[in-house]
Amino acid sequence: MSGDTGTVRIDCFPLDHYQRPGVYRRRVRIETRPGQARAELEDDPHRYGVTLQHHDRRVSAVEGRALRTPWSLCGEAVRMLDRLLGMPLSPDPQQVYRHSDGRAQCTHLVDLAGLALAHAARGIARRQYDIDVPCLDPASERQANLRVDGQLFLRWTLQQTRIVAPQAHAGQDLGSMMPWAKAQITDPDEFEAVIVLRRAVFTAGNRFYQMDRMSRASDTGHVVGACYVFQHGVADRALRRIGSTLDFSAGPDALLSDLEQAPAAPG
Repeated sequence: MSGDTGTVRIDCFPLDHYQRPGVYRRRVRIETRPGQARAELEDDPHRYGVTLQHHDRRVSAVEGRALRTPWSLCGEAVRMLDRLLGMPLSPDPQQVYRHSDGRAQCTHLVDLAGLALAHAARGIARRQYDIDVPCLDPASERQANLRVDGQLFLRWTLQQTRIVAPQAHAGQDLGSMMPWAKAQITDPDEFEAVIVLRRAVFTAGNRFYQMDRMSRASDTGHVVGACYVFQHGVADRALRRIGSTLDFSAGPDALLSDLEQAPAAPG
C-alpha cells in the first residue's frame, strides 16, 4: 500500500496469499454458422462476447459486448475491435495480435475475437471450454484443468507459474512459453487449449485481491499499457465497478447461464 495515497498497489504475480480462496472457473463457448462466428466468455470478473461477420474469408463486421466488467471504462474497448475489420480468417487464434496492437484492445475481447476467427477458418461449428484453477495454497503445487465439451483435454500441474506436468509441457513457464508453444505444438487443438488455459491461469490471479478496495484501475499498479484500461490516461479515469466480481467456486453451472434463458413470450 502506498504511503501517500492509501491506494493498494499490486504486482502481476505476487503469489504469496489468497484474499478469496476457492476455485477460479472460466467458460468459453464458440459457435459458428455460414458467414458468422460468435464467442462468449464468463468468469469471476468478466462477462464478454464477440460476434464476427465474414465475407470472402475476411472480417466484414465485428460486434463486442462488455456485459460485466471490473472497471467502468472497459466497455470503451469494444470500439477498438473495429481494427480487425478486413483481416483474413486464420486458424491461428493469435493472428489477431499481429493484425492489431493488443495493448490497445481489451485482452479478453480480442482473445474471443481470435477464437471466433480461428473457428470460422477451421469450420468448427461449436466448442465449449471449461477451466478450473484451484486457488488455495500458493506455496503448493496445483492442477489447472481444461475441458473441451465436457471432456478433460489438458491438465497442468503447476508450481507457481512453472509447468511440472504433463511431461510434454514440463519445465515451461507460463510467462515465457508461447514462442516454444508456437514452434513445438503442431496440433491446432492442443495449441488452442494451451492459449485458453494459460490465459485462464493468469486471470485466476484476481483471487489474490479484494478488488472492491480499489477505487480506480490505476490503484492496481498495472498502468503499464498491458491493455486498453491500463493505458495512461485511461486507468486513472476507470472506476471500480463495486460488486462486479462473482464467485463460481461452487460449480460452473451458472457460467454463461444468460445464454440458456429462453426469450420472453410476446405480449
